[in-house]
Amino acid sequence: MVSRRHPRSTARRERAPSGLAAVFVPTPLVRALMLSSLLLGAAGARAQAVETDSSGTAAAPAEAGSLPALVVRTAREAGPSTEASGSFASGSATLFKGTQELRDIPQPVTVLTREYLDQRGLVDLQDVLRNTPGVTVDYTDSERVTFFSRGYQIDALQIDGLTLSQSGAYFIQPDAAILDRVEVLRGASGTLRGSGNPSATVNLVRKRPTRDFQGSARVTLGSWDRTRVEADVSGALVESGAIRGRVVAVSDDKEFFQKARHEDKKVVYGVFEADLGTRTTATLSLQYTQLEATGAWGNLPSDLDGSSLDLPRSTYLGAAWNQWNRVNQQTQFGIEHRLDGDWTLRLDAAHTRLRMTGDEGFKQSYFTRASNADPYLFNVTTSVYSGDQSDQDVVSLSADGPFELFGRRHELVLGAEVQRVDAIGTEGYYNLSPITGVDIRDWNPYTSYAEPSGTAGGTYYKGADTVTAQKGVYARTRLSVTDPLNLLLGARISWWDYDVRGSSAADYKAEREITPFVGATYDITRELGAYASYTEIYTPQNVSDADGDLLQPIRGEDYELGLKGSLLDKRLNAQLSLFRISNKGKAMDDTSGPNPCPGATSGYCKMAGGLSRSKGWEVELAGELAPGWMLQASYTQTRTRYVADSSASNVGQPLRSIDPRHLVNVFSSYRLGGVLQGLTLGGGLQARSDSYVSSGALTARQGGYAVYNAMLSYAINPGWTAQLNVNNVFDKVYYAKFAPTGISNYYGDPRNVNLSLRANF
Repeated sequence: MVSRRHPRSTARRERAPSGLAAVFVPTPLVRALMLSSLLLGAAGARAQAVETDSSGTAAAPAEAGSLPALVVRTAREAGPSTEASGSFASGSATLFKGTQELRDIPQPVTVLTREYLDQRGLVDLQDVLRNTPGVTVDYTDSERVTFFSRGYQIDALQIDGLTLSQSGAYFIQPDAAILDRVEVLRGASGTLRGSGNPSATVNLVRKRPTRDFQGSARVTLGSWDRTRVEADVSGALVESGAIRGRVVAVSDDKEFFQKARHEDKKVVYGVFEADLGTRTTATLSLQYTQLEATGAWGNLPSDLDGSSLDLPRSTYLGAAWNQWNRVNQQTQFGIEHRLDGDWTLRLDAAHTRLRMTGDEGFKQSYFTRASNADPYLFNVTTSVYSGDQSDQDVVSLSADGPFELFGRRHELVLGAEVQRVDAIGTEGYYNLSPITGVDIRDWNPYTSYAEPSGTAGGTYYKGADTVTAQKGVYARTRLSVTDPLNLLLGARISWWDYDVRGSSAADYKAEREITPFVGATYDITRELGAYASYTEIYTPQNVSDADGDLLQPIRGEDYELGLKGSLLDKRLNAQLSLFRISNKGKAMDDTSGPNPCPGATSGYCKMAGGLSRSKGWEVELAGELAPGWMLQASYTQTRTRYVADSSASNVGQPLRSIDPRHLVNVFSSYRLGGVLQGLTLGGGLQARSDSYVSSGALTARQGGYAVYNAMLSYAINPGWTAQLNVNNVFDKVYYAKFAPTGISNYYGDPRNVNLSLRANF
């Protein structure tokens, strides 16, 4: 059910503090944890953990001066945490509140483990998702990066299971140094999120404190003057281990292959756990990320016919004084209580602040074409904005556990979630310091374009202030029908409310939207299982029909069928997935009605007639093929098309023609023994089939390509490891994004090298 809303009061603007001094209010807690950890290290109070192999036998201690034997626990034995597993495989995930084995989730799920992130040297979210099966990366500009799966945008992330909206110019991609793993469920996920696209759900699971003291430090030097320093300290804060803490800090300063581009990122993440009793654990985490970046509002142009101008990869249409500075802060609290009968009750809450910093946090030059005859002539202006910010609050309450029925043991999850996103729109001026008719081949913007000293002559702009609220209650059960057969049933009831402050005409809401889920898993053998599922998701839309009623939300329907295997004594995960998605009900022009639509100044009324489809299949292997031989490999084939659309030219076309039909991601490593003990070799590739982008009569195309990567790691001794990562080994020239018009051509990174030295203590 959807309806209009009445206006609310005007939002009160708040200027965010800047600098690391304004991390969080409870800063003394962070200082206490760092001091306690350092004291523990100085005192040598370091517990010596005893690992066991899969048979339960304790591993023999290493001889003096030799490298310790690496004991890898199986994915199931390691539990959801992957930090100490030493494996590319994980047997479980925490997407659905509580821990579920991957075999019990009737949809494709990929878990990128801590070991995989370390070996690949992945540090930013876009790096991680570019290596995820079935996911593609797109660029609005250099700082606003979007992700797609199965033809639809991934429109929200989860941080430790709580939803975070990543829209806006104020979002900073999370740094991978704070993560234990990344869980990606592909397809619709209405019971998890309520509204959204039938694309994927990405759950970023952060590191947790350990009872035993551990610490590490890593220094990375890389191409384009990159200097990255990481520190990670964890351990008990009291002798009993009932209170534990961890701090991760990152400083990442880097240039780019384009001239005059620069980023300086600072990250501090602190997390505390306290056992409030034998059954209750509380968790408090504090995260601060500060990014100072030159940024690039757009990139390189195409030729007039849509083909590439083949400009040097170092070309950058921006000035050295460009800036795109912002701060993200998050405070998260959780308390878990273990009830009788293996039931768990959990309350989680998070407050997130996303801010542009300073009065001129965003200052960017922008280029537009100046000639229809000369593809190199452009006009340049500058925009200066501030005020772009978002406050997000989310609270989740859930209970999960088993129950007995008809002599069999089943599982049930019950929960409720409330999310509110309060956004203040951008405010500032554009069309500052205009210059016309410059030739980008010989006009250098970072030496010849003076920084504007004020806003005189500019055009004022103010974005809308909005509030988006979503509430939901859900239930999900796993019924054991027979020993090999399980039936999964679930549903979510959601309420969605969108309010533009000061403009009641743009307000709308959706009430009591029900998104069902049904699935089944069947164990064919101990190692192999089959699954099938149907699930939905919805997206509200703010358009009206000829009667003045809001259209119902777009419905995404997802059918999944596949096989999942846990092979080689659970050291290797394998999955084969087939999917078919329909997104129906998108607004289309009602050409049989009046134009303009009553109450509007122009345009037809709308009707719910849009329909798009996505189908395909994918296969994935992740884990250990043999002792010391790791593999993460996937192939995805996706076909998408518009079946019905308001634009007749779209019908029959792909949803995103720039997304290749075929995607391949492979990375493998092998740990040598004997006289080469301590040496690990790795390599892989990312391959894409051909793709194209059309705009009017112009079309830009790019053939299929592959980018190869390599890794060399050497354990110098038990405490020190050196690692060399070479990306794009053969220096392949390709576009990560391209278009026939505008300034939307983005070169992929040239060959780059990163050398890191890690100390464990």
